[in-house]
Amino acid sequence: MAEIHCLKCEQTAEQMTEPLFLGKMEEEIKSHTCQNCWTEWNKPGGVKTMVINEYHLNLGDETGRATLKKQMRAFLKLPDAGAEFKDYRT
Repeated sequence: MAEIHCLKCEQTAEQMTEPLFLGKMEEEIKSHTCQNCWTEWNKPGGVKTMVINEYHLNLGDETGRATLKKQMRAFLKLPDAGAEFKDYRT
């Protein structure tokens, strides 16, 4: 398996192979994010849920989805994040 350098935790890990169903962003996430950091973001009750709740996002609206995408990019420290991630868990 291919190894990647995770931008979030700065560790070397095996590249994720399972489908993420994220369209164009999927390859970028798989190239820069380890399974542990992705799970922290995407698990039920995880960081994604916190962002949706804290920002009162309506995912049926394009602006809500865009905000969630920006926060995901910032949390995972992906290139061109365009936002700063505020961790409300602390």
